[in-house]
Amino acid sequence: MIDLQSLVETAEQLPDYAIDTWWPQQQGSIDIIIRADGSWWHQGGLIKRHKMVQLFSRLLSYRDGHYCLITPVEQLNIQVEKLPFVIVHAIQLDDKVWQLTTNVGDQIKLTQPNQLQVDLTVPDEIPHVLVRQQLWATLSRQAYYDMALAVDSIDREGRTVAQLQSGNCVYDFGILEY
Repeated sequence: MIDLQSLVETAEQLPDYAIDTWWPQQQGSIDIIIRADGSWWHQGGLIKRHKMVQLFSRLLSYRDGHYCLITPVEQLNIQVEKLPFVIVHAIQLDDKVWQLTTNVGDQIKLTQPNQLQVDLTVPDEIPHVLVRQQLWATLSRQAYYDMALAVDSIDREGRTVAQLQSGNCVYDFGILEY
């Protein structure tokens, strides 16, 4: 099993993070957990260096039903309580496209169908946003409210559904009435 410092050293030496092309033979796990609030923990202690969390987030993948950190030589499974990222900032740009920022600094523009999803069968469900390749983010309270101010409502099957427009896409955002 690799230790945290070795993982950092390996990651810092990588010229490109093309993790979708890496299929390392060596596999294991490391005691890292991403909490529901987006914080990263190692061996029970909070990883306080934001740059380290950003580095690890670039190595994060979801494969075979597991979250893992990938390098060219090793795949290490980690735990994720809910979703690996949290949208901490949401702003509607001049072109009416929503730009979102994750807790690790990823910038996402909502421009693709199914990029924002919500389960309308679950009361009070918070929408999820696709960050990249099977890695999703939940919305922070502030981002949720910022976006909720811009929703329109439609009637669907006896319910009032909130919908959010971003560019040419319209996304279900939640149920307004049950």
